[in-house]
Amino acid sequence: MTTATDASAPAPTVTTSGPGRRRRALTYAAVVALGLVLLVLLALTAQRPTDPLDPESPGSSGAMALVEVLRQQGVEVEIVRSIGDLEASAPDRDTTVVVGDPTYLGLGATERLAEATTSAGRLVLVGPDSDQLDVLGLPITTFPGFGIDLVARCSSTVARDSDVVSAVDTRYLVDGDAEGAEGVTTCFSLPDADSDSGEPAPGGEFGSALVEVAATASTPHTVLVGFGPGWSNRSIVEGSHAGTAVRALGSTPRLVWYHPGTTDLDDGGSAGQAVWPAWTTPAIVLLGVAVIALALTRGRRLGRLVPEPLPVVVRAIETTESRGRLYRRAGDPARAAAVLRAGTADRLASRLAVHRGAGPAGLVPAVSRATGRPAVEVADILFGPPPVDDAALIRLAQQLTDLEERAHHP
Repeated sequence: MTTATDASAPAPTVTTSGPGRRRRALTYAAVVALGLVLLVLLALTAQRPTDPLDPESPGSSGAMALVEVLRQQGVEVEIVRSIGDLEASAPDRDTTVVVGDPTYLGLGATERLAEATTSAGRLVLVGPDSDQLDVLGLPITTFPGFGIDLVARCSSTVARDSDVVSAVDTRYLVDGDAEGAEGVTTCFSLPDADSDSGEPAPGGEFGSALVEVAATASTPHTVLVGFGPGWSNRSIVEGSHAGTAVRALGSTPRLVWYHPGTTDLDDGGSAGQAVWPAWTTPAIVLLGVAVIALALTRGRRLGRLVPEPLPVVVRAIETTESRGRLYRRAGDPARAAAVLRAGTADRLASRLAVHRGAGPAGLVPAVSRATGRPAVEVADILFGPPPVDDAALIRLAQQLTDLEERAHHP
């Protein structure tokens, strides 16, 4: 169906029912509430410790289970997360200090660790690198481990001869001069590849997963552990992991678990190392200046607005006819009637200087006076029930057109 409307008039507006507005408001409120819940969950997840062997992490790679077992055994466990807090804890002969994840342990912090643990009863290091061991004065080199089962085949304060561990991620190779020296014990040594017996390679040629160094006048009893993943919540109950962990960390009444934070990565000290090379900052500044200069030289400046002719001129009547055909195809006379009535009401309100928010109470009397038609008829035409078929819609369109013509030509 084609509807005839004033081509120069503004597009008709459609009023929205109260229930529709309420439904949209409820939808928006639900979306906002869901977003807030997701943000809270994200914040809680971000605050949850996730580092390997974090003593407060319940995740699969954390070490909360081991900490709880030690506390049940009567060990007082204290958790510190910076080298300053470790120094403040003042470790003594009745204290074991463990570094479960030395990822953020800078060389400067390692130097301070050596000084702070001079009088400690035991120092346990899980997976340290060669540079950290060098700062600690230990003639031991580290290499990547192998995920194979290893038998202790030794007797020490931590390992028993028949203990079995897996998940070896670090192996330690004791320097030739120190190998076999008094006070150095190696356990879980890798076997000779050509041996069928599984016996450790002579002299620990391929490294060991556990090394113990006896205490001296200036250093505590030191234990190097190369199967740290075996002490995690996921693997602590496998093999001899629990036994080695309890014997390594529970030999003294007090345990200080030092989990280095990012602030310890570039701590001061004579052995301190920078997080990045010294030339990095000047390079970043130079790169930023170059990018800004390029933007200033190559960037386009906005000029005045230039009108451009439309590629195709569409007559207003064609737009109106097309819209009418769309409404007819939709088969919804009530919707079409609402659009026609809204457009007529807007134009009449503008013509008669009636505020658009006045509603029927303000518009109907003004239209009745301007057209000479009874107010009841005007109200029925502008705000009556919707038509039930196309014939009724056509009659309504004719009545609306007549009403506008009378208002324009009283």
